[in-house]
Amino acid sequence: MPQSVDLSVKSSTPPARQNPGAACEECRRRKVRCDRQQPSCGLCLSSGVQCQVTTPRPPRGPKRGYLKALQARIATLEGTLLQQQQQQQQQNHNNTNTITISPEDTTIDGITFTDHPPLTWDFPITTDDDTTLHDLCQGTAPGTASGGSSLDGGSVHASTSPIQGFETPTDGVTFSDLVLGRKMSELSDGLDGINISNLMQADLDQLYFDRVHSFAPVLHQRRYFTWARSIAKTEAQSCLRYAMWTLAASVSAHYQNIGDSLYRYTRRALENLESKSMGLAMTEMEQVQAWLLLAIHEFMCVDFSRGWVSAGRAFRLIQLNWLQYSDGTDVNLTQTDWVDAEQKRRTFWLAYCLDRFVSVRNNSPMTFSEQSTIRLPAPEIDFQNEQPTLTGFLSEAIAARDAIVTSTFTECIVVATVIGRALSHRQQSVMDNIYLNESRDFWDRHEWINAILIQRMDVFSLNYPTAMQEADPMVLFISMMWRTTVLYMYQLLKSVIHSTEEKRSMLADYTRQSTIAAKEIVNLTNKLSQLNSFKVHPLTPIPLSLCAEFFVSYHELSDTYSKQLQEITEAMHGLMSFSNLGPGLGAYSR
Repeated sequence: MPQSVDLSVKSSTPPARQNPGAACEECRRRKVRCDRQQPSCGLCLSSGVQCQVTTPRPPRGPKRGYLKALQARIATLEGTLLQQQQQQQQQNHNNTNTITISPEDTTIDGITFTDHPPLTWDFPITTDDDTTLHDLCQGTAPGTASGGSSLDGGSVHASTSPIQGFETPTDGVTFSDLVLGRKMSELSDGLDGINISNLMQADLDQLYFDRVHSFAPVLHQRRYFTWARSIAKTEAQSCLRYAMWTLAASVSAHYQNIGDSLYRYTRRALENLESKSMGLAMTEMEQVQAWLLLAIHEFMCVDFSRGWVSAGRAFRLIQLNWLQYSDGTDVNLTQTDWVDAEQKRRTFWLAYCLDRFVSVRNNSPMTFSEQSTIRLPAPEIDFQNEQPTLTGFLSEAIAARDAIVTSTFTECIVVATVIGRALSHRQQSVMDNIYLNESRDFWDRHEWINAILIQRMDVFSLNYPTAMQEADPMVLFISMMWRTTVLYMYQLLKSVIHSTEEKRSMLADYTRQSTIAAKEIVNLTNKLSQLNSFKVHPLTPIPLSLCAEFFVSYHELSDTYSKQLQEITEAMHGLMSFSNLGPGLGAYSR
């Protein structure tokens, strides 16, 4: 009788392909499979050789940092070739009077825009964290070629983007992207023979978001890179991109040698766009943003007067298109393009802050009123992540007494509003003196503004401790402006106190406040030398110049004011190495 067969399936673990452990050196040399027997494998036993096994083995592939070192060397070599090409193109340019450009050309006045293949690796941008204000003082003035480069050497530090969770695209930018497919023969001088490669374009973009975006947060990073890679860019978008590159070059030692050429090209492009926009009912937001960024660059590197005029152009364009920037009382958070509306809000508030900070320095009337129907900007994270957020109005933020943490941009708007009120208070007092009005209104306004000032300074100190104020350039600038407002109010009080003897008893309290504020400004000024020089807020010379003016006018209040004035003066002199705003403000001392 046949035996029964057990058809049940038995679960069993399949045998391992090889024994555990490392292969011996002899098997590795012969490139055969080792059976990993101990103390000697079969091959070594049959061959009569000693079986040796090396447990720790070096990792495969290139050494750590090797690729970054190669990238740095490529960038350095590219910069050297760029300078040589610039000199050669400049010589050719001197022998050429006019060059006409057609859309089919691949050069702009002898400037070649190479259409390289898209980059397949992210280039790490150095943040120059070791560069201090003192180190920069030994360098060159703005707008001149710098002897050093942040990319020299074999070590490159990884860039830290201020917007976490986003990667910077490094796709190539074609010639069509740059010339917009339009005839631009009127821009006959071009970029003075400078070749802007894909690597440089990606580098300048990243520099902008690393060093400029923190104090001018008007752009949505993902959307910018989306339209920047598009062939169908508008002329205003092209101008904005060149303005970004111009400002990025001004805060980088590596690209300062091309900053002047970028600036001249950007300004001609904006003026050309303005001539084409005559009679149009609506102005593109990117055109306003480009003028604002160009104005900031001119404040830093060109001339105060030219920067103020360029800023005025942006102000007027906003006023011409006021309905685009205004919000209603009811905002639908599900609107089709909340990000676009938020960018317009941020563009207005950047112009608003620039208007007040510069006006308080030269004592000129302000352009924008704080009584507007434009909501405050949303938190940066919500903005970049495209999360619709309903924010309040400026009047609500100033009246709030709770220590609610707000963004640094909102804090900047609040301090600009308070110091703007102080400026209006000063201008109104001048008119009262001319028309011999009753001084009671002056004291009511003064005490009202001072109460708001002290209350908002307390809230600011709770939200941003001293350590944070000293480490963040944007927060440090806001902190300096708060204390500068205290000095500004004291100076205004001193100018009228002689005519009201019964109010002299109030002067002691204001004197104490101003003395403390002046000392704190000096302490904050000393922290400037410990910050990355290229990340210092571009308007920092404004509070420094107002503080220096206070020390000069009221040196009798303290014996230490002479020494503190010297420290402020040295800081302003240090800022002159990369910003011309300080000397430009000298003409507006009161």
